[in-house]
Amino acid sequence: MALYQCNGCGAAETLTSMVPDSCSACGSRAVVNMSIQAAAIAEANDAFRAAIPFQGHQTYEGQVIFSGGVEEKGMLFVSLATKEVAEFTDFSQLNDPSGDHSFGVVHVNGTEVFWAISLYNKTYDAAADDPLDDDDTRRVLTIYLPHEH
Repeated sequence: MALYQCNGCGAAETLTSMVPDSCSACGSRAVVNMSIQAAAIAEANDAFRAAIPFQGHQTYEGQVIFSGGVEEKGMLFVSLATKEVAEFTDFSQLNDPSGDHSFGVVHVNGTEVFWAISLYNKTYDAAADDPLDDDDTRRVLTIYLPHEH
């Protein structure tokens, strides 16, 4: 059983024994197996995060944004938070239900810190049309404190 979603109209359906050729709602052939897509996004998100301390990833482009609360704690805190986020691997069904490794919680000097990755188009003005298209997808990693959510 797998969940398939149409990139054209957004319709989703769960199928048990077949791979759809097209969307049953609109006829588009841009139908994606969501589990396979989530695994590919997770791999890219992990590589993007891991490369942050090294000035970014060559394939997975994007930017890192620190909230005001994180920045107010000083450069050492920002550096430690960046390191913790880059090294985070403790994903589970509870903290990563979609399986795309787009959110996590780390602790820096006893302070809980959240991080989240959003996927945008090249100009950062809309969501990525196809999150698996590395040429047109940009990642934005936001590191923030829980009360800033």
